[in-house]
Amino acid sequence: MRQLDAVRKFSATKFAESLEAAREQFAGDRGGLESLEIVGRRSAARQGERDPSRAIEVLAGRESPGSLASEQDHEMHGTLEAIILDRLRPPYLILRDEIAIRGEYDHVELIEANKPELEAISKSVGRVDLFHHRTLNFAGTAWMIDDDIAVTNRHVAQVFADEDWTGGYRFRTGAFGEQIEARVDYVRQHDGGRARRRADVVEVLYIAGRGEPDIAFLKVEPLDATEPLQLFAGRVREGQPVAAVGYPASDGGRNDPGLMQELFEGIYDVKRFAPGLVTGHESNDVIVLGDYTSLGGNSGSPVLDLETGQAVALHFAGAFRDSNYAVASDIVAAARARIKTRISVPDIEEEAPTSKSEQFVGRDGYVAEFLGSGELSVPLPGLGPWADDIAPVSDDDDNILKYRHFSVIQSASRRLPILTAVNIDGAKAVRLKRKGAWRLDGRLKLEHQIGNELYRRNPLDRGHMVRRMDPGWGDSVEEAQEAEIDTFHYTNSAPQHKDLNQKDWVGLEDYILEAADTRDFKVNVFTGPIYRDDDRKLRHQPGAEDVPIPQEFWKVASMVNADTGKLSATGYILSHGPMIRNLTEAAFVLGQYETYQVRIALIEAETGLDFGDLRSADPMGAELTAESAFAETARKIGGPQDLML
Repeated sequence: MRQLDAVRKFSATKFAESLEAAREQFAGDRGGLESLEIVGRRSAARQGERDPSRAIEVLAGRESPGSLASEQDHEMHGTLEAIILDRLRPPYLILRDEIAIRGEYDHVELIEANKPELEAISKSVGRVDLFHHRTLNFAGTAWMIDDDIAVTNRHVAQVFADEDWTGGYRFRTGAFGEQIEARVDYVRQHDGGRARRRADVVEVLYIAGRGEPDIAFLKVEPLDATEPLQLFAGRVREGQPVAAVGYPASDGGRNDPGLMQELFEGIYDVKRFAPGLVTGHESNDVIVLGDYTSLGGNSGSPVLDLETGQAVALHFAGAFRDSNYAVASDIVAAARARIKTRISVPDIEEEAPTSKSEQFVGRDGYVAEFLGSGELSVPLPGLGPWADDIAPVSDDDDNILKYRHFSVIQSASRRLPILTAVNIDGAKAVRLKRKGAWRLDGRLKLEHQIGNELYRRNPLDRGHMVRRMDPGWGDSVEEAQEAEIDTFHYTNSAPQHKDLNQKDWVGLEDYILEAADTRDFKVNVFTGPIYRDDDRKLRHQPGAEDVPIPQEFWKVASMVNADTGKLSATGYILSHGPMIRNLTEAAFVLGQYETYQVRIALIEAETGLDFGDLRSADPMGAELTAESAFAETARKIGGPQDLML
C-alpha cells in the first residue's frame, strides 16, 4: 500500500495510531472499481450466475451484459437492479406530479413535510425514450443537472450512442437502418393527466470510459418547466433518509416475481418515488450504498435527500436483498465540470516557442555549496531508478539543465521534470512584476518535453515547480529578472488543476525564510512530482495522450539553523488527486487539498530518490518505521507556526 494514501487521510484530531495501523487501515484500497467487484460477486452469488466474473465485468463497464438476462432486459437495464427490503421501502407512484404516499416508511414525516418541494424537483426527472430502436422503447432514467444538460448512466447512453472516431459521440443505427433518436419525457406517469413535458436529446456530450464511474451527459432541449437539480456538496451520512426517483421496469429475472407483484402491483415503466436510507459507502466514498427499492429502468435515477431535495448520488446498480449502488454527487459534479470546461475553455496558442541553447551560456544553475562547504553542502539527490530515464542535455555532460540560480533534471519518458533544485537568497530578493512567456528549451529534444498541447481545452494550469520568485534575487535587477524569466520553461512545469489551493504550498519558502532560526535567509529547495505507475492520462488530448498526470507533489527544503550552525532539512507533500480525477481514464482516490510536513524518508519511499545526509538533518526523524506514531509522521501545514524546523 502506498504510504501517502494514509497521509491523505491524516487528521491530528482523529488519528493517533501507528503507521502500521494506518497501513492496515488502508491496505487493499484499489480505487473506484473495488465496489463494482463487490457488487458483481454478491449479485452473482445471490442470483446463481454461473460465471461471477461476468457480472464484475458488466458493472465495471468492460463488457456488455450479454447472458445476464434476455436481450431486451440486458439492453435496457444494462446492469443489476434490485429490491433490497420487502417492508418499509414502498415505491410510491407519482400521479399528476404528486407523490402518492401509500404504505409504511420509517421517515414518512419528512416526505410529508417537504412534499411540495420534492414533487417540484421530481418534475425534472424523466424517462429516456427511444425511437427506431430494434427492441426497446426506453433505456432508463435521466435528470436535469444544468439548463440544457441531463445526466444518466453510461450503460443507459450506450444503448443508443457510442464513441465515434473523432473522440465525440454519435447515435447508433437502429431498425431499418434509421438513426436511433432519444427523448427525455418528464411525465410518463401512471396517471399523468394531459401534462406533456418532453425534450429531444440533441447531442451526447460524454459517456464514461471503461472502469470509470457509471456516468453520461446528454444535451437536451431546455424546457421552462424543468429546473436543474442541486447537487449535495458534503459527504452523505449513513442512515440519511433519501429517495430514488425513476422508472422501474419489470425485472423478474433478477428479483422475486411475487415480491415484485406485491410492491408494484403490476404497474411498471412509470415514474416512482422510492424512499430508503443510506446504508454506507465504498471505494473511498466514490459510491453511496442505499436500501431504497429499484428495478431495471431505475438506472440513472437521482438519489434525493428528503430534507433538502438535493441529489446526493446517481443510482447505477443494485443487488437483490443486498444493496443499491450510486455514484456520489461530488463525482458527478466533477464530471459535469469537465464537460463544461471542454465546452467553454478557450484554446491556447498552437505551438510554444523554443529558447535557443546559446542563451543559457554562463547560467550558474543550482549550487550545492550555497549554504556553505563541507557538512553544509547539499548536493542534488541521488536519482535511483530514474538514473536511466534522464533526458540528454546538449550543453551539459551530466544532463542537468542549468538556469539562473536553479537547475532541472528532466524525465525522458514522462516529458516532465524528475526534480528541480533552487537556491534562494532572501536577503537579495528583488520584487518583480510577472514577466515571462512559456517556452520549450532548445537544449532538449522535442520528444523529451511537452508544451502547449498538454494544456489545451482543459482546466490544467502550467504549474511552476520552481516558483517564479524563488530565484528572483541577485546583485542587480537584471540578474533577478533573468532568473524569473528562466522559470517560464516547460521543463520547470507540471500540470496542476487551476483550482488547486496553493496558498500554503507556495508559501512554504516564505514561511521558512521568515523563521527566526534560518541563518542568512538562505534556503535550498528541491521540488518535483510524485510519479506512479498507475498515473492516468488525459482523454481526447491530441499530442499529449502519452503524458501521465501526477497526483501529488513534494518539496524538500534545507537551511542552516542560526542557533546551532547545523544543517536542517524538512520535507512536504501536496495532494490534488480529487481535482483531476474527472479528466482522466478513471477516478482518482479521494484526498484532501492540503499541505503536510512529512519525513524526508517518506518522500524517498514514494519517489525512489535518495536525499542522503538530509535524512539525518530532518527534525521529524531520519527513519520511517512501523512503530512511528502516525501523528509524528505527518503535520498539516496552515502557516509558519506549524513548521517543525
